[in-house]
Amino acid sequence: MARAWRQGTLALVLIGLLGALAAGVAGSSGTSSAVRAAGSADDRPNIVVVMTDDQNDYELAWMPRTRALLVDRGMDLTDAISPHPLCCPARAELVTGQYAQNNGVRHNRGPYGGNAALDPVDTIGSWFSEAGYRTGFIGKYLNGYGAHQARPPGWDRWDPLVQGVYDYRNFTFLNDGHPESYRNDYVTQAIEERTNAAVRAFSAADEPFLLMSWHLAPHYRLDKRNHKALPAPAPQDRHRFTRSRPPSLDKPSYAEKDVSDQPRAFAHRRRPDDAQVRAEFRARLRSLQSVDRAVASLVRTLRSTGKLENTYLFFLSDNGYLLGEHRFIGKNVLAEEALQVPLLVAGPGIEPGSTSAAPASLVDLPATFADLAGLQPTRVLDGLSLVPVLRGEAASVRDTTLVQTGADQGDGWAQRGVRTARYLYATRSGDSDPVLYDRWLDPFETRNVAEDPRYAGVRESLESRRRQLLDCTGWTCNRSFGQPPDPAGQ
Repeated sequence: MARAWRQGTLALVLIGLLGALAAGVAGSSGTSSAVRAAGSADDRPNIVVVMTDDQNDYELAWMPRTRALLVDRGMDLTDAISPHPLCCPARAELVTGQYAQNNGVRHNRGPYGGNAALDPVDTIGSWFSEAGYRTGFIGKYLNGYGAHQARPPGWDRWDPLVQGVYDYRNFTFLNDGHPESYRNDYVTQAIEERTNAAVRAFSAADEPFLLMSWHLAPHYRLDKRNHKALPAPAPQDRHRFTRSRPPSLDKPSYAEKDVSDQPRAFAHRRRPDDAQVRAEFRARLRSLQSVDRAVASLVRTLRSTGKLENTYLFFLSDNGYLLGEHRFIGKNVLAEEALQVPLLVAGPGIEPGSTSAAPASLVDLPATFADLAGLQPTRVLDGLSLVPVLRGEAASVRDTTLVQTGADQGDGWAQRGVRTARYLYATRSGDSDPVLYDRWLDPFETRNVAEDPRYAGVRESLESRRRQLLDCTGWTCNRSFGQPPDPAGQ
């Protein structure tokens, strides 16, 4: 589905934020050795990853600086998804390059959820550190991580939020074991400042660096009683977007009249409150404005330190978010609004203003980072490197992607299924609660055709793929199955 902001004419002049990016993508050398000749320069690229929390794809239209710096100057991967659309499983995928059946994190909490479910010994920080990179993490880490828990190995600068993670105004960073608290401040601005400080510190050394800067916005806020509240804006943004209309209101799936054919997650829900949806959407936009400014500030810092031309800058969200589609507000469901995420990349050799419709997922990103750095991870990665896509080359890509959601009880699983260019299919344990959407004929996923006799052959084919991917690992997660059959009569 095309992003809403593509349909209008974008006009934006941002002076002095970004020079032309250098040509020539740094290819993967295939070596993980950090040993170099004495006095030789280490010209491997830097990698900086900026991530938001719960941002859906179309909200990028309200981030003009990020669009100018990364869309106009880099590549927009328009079919990028979070294949496990919930905070902690998505973040675990990004530090391991593995699906939940392999890294252990199936939900935010419960016996198979949260930071406690992840073995922290062998993650992306270790791979890059052992390969001679400087490494840094700043912002929101996996759910449940606190100051009392062990520091994952491999991070030179370890600065996650450990208290007031969802407060926005009163919070604490671990600060490499010397906690630093903020009161009546703003979390996005604090992450911006700490990220820029890390860039300046890393730039003073000869080694390349990997830096993760993971923001809280536009995730909902938790108040003092741990109740959900609207995300808080920075002071200068509190009166903005008072008339902005949520795109979800204009979708056929919004407040869907008949959800009797829909899966359990959508059935038996009340019609969403339009005023609540408007208020949440506008609050989310306000919270994203500070992230938009932080991206511009980061680019300025990279430029002033002389590192911009040799840095790959990634912008993404951990998962998408529904705002009333199928009567649902939230995530952790298998619907396009939860799966689709923004994924923008700018860096050496990436064609400015380019786009790619190649299937991409968060699981692919660690493989991509490793390929750009020329290192070999010690975990078996379930994703594919996107470097050929970034080069604009024809790439061998999967035609069927595993998608799944978790639960905080039982075996930790909820829906598990597959997504192709045309179909989304999933079931729960015991093959119950099946859902099958034909997104070519029904792009808003308002008709579940799992029980439609015309789709019997389609369902059989997709069920076979689902079963083969449920326990996949490594290359077996990326097989090409071929074109699924058409419905009978087409």
